Amino acid sequence: MEVRTEGNYEALVLPDGSQVYLNHHSSISYQEDFDPRTVNLSGEAFFFVKPNESIFTVATTHGDIEVLGTEFNVKTTSDQVAVDVKKGLVELKTKYDRSKVKKGTKAVYKDGEQAVQKIKSNKEYLKWIRSLEKDFKALGKQLKPALREIGNDFKKAGKKIGDEFKN
Repeated sequence: MEVRTEGNYEALVLPDGSQVYLNHHSSISYQEDFDPRTVNLSGEAFFFVKPNESIFTVATTHGDIEVLGTEFNVKTTSDQVAVDVKKGLVELKTKYDRSKVKKGTKAVYKDGEQAVQKIKSNKEYLKWIRSLEKDFKALGKQLKPALREIGNDFKKAGKKIGDEFKN
């Protein structure tokens, strides 16, 4: 299964119940049976990983991020991967280093460097997450009248069926 974005966001629920928000110009792919719990990411995504006994892995061209259940953002570019942990603990594994990253910390690995740099999280991901939430709220407002009309149609159809059964 593969999901790609261009100038849009995508929200998806993975087969294990984990949620992913995919930023603009990003892609994610995974095996349909989702065993093992591994996704391949290009671009940027925020993950709400559902706790499970098996490890959840985000594979990138620069390294892998492994977790059991947590909330974190991953951003890849042509020369680096950055992991920003909102909740829980993750492990960033690169060719040269394994680094545990805890809540409130951002870890960055750049190609050609031997180690992962850790800094205090600047929560940069919140900018695009807020924009995504704003887009979803606007969509909800657009859908509300149509959903109300559909609901009214169902009520009318139900009343008509009920009247037919009485006769």
